[in-house]
Amino acid sequence: MAIIENYNKLRRVLDMGCQIEKLSGEKKTGSNIAYGCDELGKLRSVLVHTPGDELTLVNESNYKHWLYDKVPDITGYIEEHKRYQEILESNGIKVYELADNVEENRDMIKKMPNITFLHDTAVISRKGALLSKMRPPARENEEVVVKEALKTLGIPILNEFNGGEGFFEGCLLLSKETIFVADTERHTYPFIREFISNILSEFDEVIYVRTPKARRYMHPDTVFNRIREDLALAYLPAFEETCLFTEDSRERIDFKKFMQEKDMNIIPVSDSEQSRLACSFVPLESGTIFHYDVALDQETGKRLAREGVEIIPFHPEALLAGGGSLRCHTLRLCRRKK
Repeated sequence: MAIIENYNKLRRVLDMGCQIEKLSGEKKTGSNIAYGCDELGKLRSVLVHTPGDELTLVNESNYKHWLYDKVPDITGYIEEHKRYQEILESNGIKVYELADNVEENRDMIKKMPNITFLHDTAVISRKGALLSKMRPPARENEEVVVKEALKTLGIPILNEFNGGEGFFEGCLLLSKETIFVADTERHTYPFIREFISNILSEFDEVIYVRTPKARRYMHPDTVFNRIREDLALAYLPAFEETCLFTEDSRERIDFKKFMQEKDMNIIPVSDSEQSRLACSFVPLESGTIFHYDVALDQETGKRLAREGVEIIPFHPEALLAGGGSLRCHTLRLCRRKK
């Protein structure tokens, strides 16, 4: 009897060990998830970073160095970010946490108060991730941490920057054929040219826009963003020059006219709206978006309602200290059309 009891105990221990190994293996390697946001379909999964102790690095003497608009209320900042995650999950979106998918570079996160703005670090196509090269010193090496997390999740890297002096903080994926790149204060032109040269082997065309070098235009989605395949918001005064690059040519274009020829109507936002990140929202699916409730003028909201657009509102208080939008906090991993 004692032998049987000892055998059963040993078997339970071994079974438990197998379960632990299985769970740790799943955490380490991810689940080789579906990925790609080439089409404006239903948002299926995202990667986020819940802010933590790294926010204590930001104080009254250095918040501008860290690219914050003011010192954040840490408790409120974290609470609002978690509330946003709950809204995502309540709409059927799988939320992956950055720290759960990073081992080797985990300690780096504690030194990165901007790592919560994951949208800026990568764009995920069906062919793989387009990694940014983040601007030093405040955002240096964020792409290193994100690269590890994406590899853990089973998402390959399609394009990244190796060496050189410069930076490139993001682009917009408009379709399987088209990428939108804005030359902002967070980009250097040689890196843009390198990116365009490399990516045209995978995509048919790149729309390039030169914008004023100012904080309010720091990323492409501060001046343009799609709501549906046939509808977008844009702040056109920031489009100082627009060119269309293909593998064999480069030509200047009128952006609004070019998009109209692609059957996309652009609703312009005002100067005040642009400064409130009116163009920086997260589509849940075509025609439905998550957005700050302070971003749009009443008239723009009414116009979108007439277009049949549904806005899922989020009221920010503490999150405004970071100078970013809900979109900035959201690295979209997978979209699929129904």
